[in-house]
Amino acid sequence: MRSLIAYLFALLAVSAGVWFGFLSRTDAAGKEETSRVAPAVPVILAQVVEAPFADTLSALGTAVANESVRLTANRSELVKAVHFDDGQLVDAGAVLLELETDEEEAMLAEAKAVMVERQAQYDRQVELNQQGIAPESEVQTASAQLEGAKARVRTLEATIADLVIKAPFRGVLGLRQVSVGALLQPSTVIATLDDLSVVKVDFTIPETWLSAVRVGQPIASRCDAWPGRPFPGTVSAIDTRLDPSTRSVKVRAIVPNPDTLLRPGMLMKVDVDRGEAPSLQVPEEAIVQRGDQHFVFVVDDQKVAHQTDVQVGRRQVGRVEVLSGIVKSQKVVVEGIVRVRDGIPVDVVDVRDGGS
Repeated sequence: MRSLIAYLFALLAVSAGVWFGFLSRTDAAGKEETSRVAPAVPVILAQVVEAPFADTLSALGTAVANESVRLTANRSELVKAVHFDDGQLVDAGAVLLELETDEEEAMLAEAKAVMVERQAQYDRQVELNQQGIAPESEVQTASAQLEGAKARVRTLEATIADLVIKAPFRGVLGLRQVSVGALLQPSTVIATLDDLSVVKVDFTIPETWLSAVRVGQPIASRCDAWPGRPFPGTVSAIDTRLDPSTRSVKVRAIVPNPDTLLRPGMLMKVDVDRGEAPSLQVPEEAIVQRGDQHFVFVVDDQKVAHQTDVQVGRRQVGRVEVLSGIVKSQKVVVEGIVRVRDGIPVDVVDVRDGGS
């Protein structure tokens, strides 16, 4: 029994000696390893740049004529003459269509004759009153009859004027809907008239963009009818109310249309740029995310990498806005970042332009 116990103690002593010897060798190897200088990691850098962040909103809109009207008549009458062609450009006040006025012209001639007679009666009563022959009441009666005759003439002249259809503004006429000899009703559309010198483009933006859009702000618009051709314009008005169901607001832009390529009803694709002040930006591949934290590796003049926490903002394809943590013209690692650690030297292979 004693010999067995002695044997076990001897075995424990040998095992402890082997273990301490292993630890000594491991510690020495670790110290030797740490004493070596870490090799420089090859990396490619990019500069931190300050530039406008092209945050653009794309929306769909509808083209509307600057001025638009459906031409109709005020009275029911036969069409006497048509003075326009389909698609014609006309000036404001141009005569487009005449209706029959024979009956009204005859009534006007009769009314003018009555007016002349009433004028003569009034003049005679004034003369007699001045001579003391006619009382003042006779003069007043004659004056009232004269004014009634004049009113009748003005009424018939207005009626005749209503039977001549004129262009209310300069614009392009649509297709003609009536012919000579047709009985025109007040509800009948003669043609459409559109001012296409400029077009209004109505589109909607989300509530979150309301602070970024202002009157006078430039926009870019496109349409499928003219692919590849931009139609620039400016914001002219923002609606005062938001749609409670979509939380969006209607915006109107004015787009010049000198060649009349744009037509009312066209579907327009509108791009609106926030136009904000420049911000710091880095390439997307420079950002390392760990949980909720973001950091980059900044390389100093001694070519040593330093892990730097940053606060990121908006993102685009290939670009990230940095709100804090770095300054303009610093250089950050964009390639070889997997092998980079805080405080190690790096071998700078290339420095890319911050905008690339």
